Amino acid sequence: LDTVLTMISDDRAEKAVEYCRDQAAELGRLRGEKDYLELRLKVVKGQVFLTASGTVAERQAVAECHPDVIVLIGRYRDVVTEYTTLQAMLKGAELTVDVWRSQAASLRRGNI
Repeated sequence: LDTVLTMISDDRAEKAVEYCRDQAAELGRLRGEKDYLELRLKVVKGQVFLTASGTVAERQAVAECHPDVIVLIGRYRDVVTEYTTLQAMLKGAELTVDVWRSQAASLRRGNI
């Protein structure tokens, strides 16, 4: 196998570190929003369940299909998508730094 080693520049590694630092607050905000929406969904379902009539199964069905619950589920989906995407992008930046570190160590040892 012929492989071409592409070195990661110091500048690229620095930008990856800056990206991780700069996105920390957004990751925290999205995690908080995700956790909040999980709790909010439980509360809204419970409130609808308590005001609905019928059997337990009927009341659960009403709570699950209530318009407020549907809206919250959509918001939850959007937040989870953003949160997961940002986590993946941060992981990519972290991997860039890890590869840069390995390459720098190999250069110091004279292996590259």
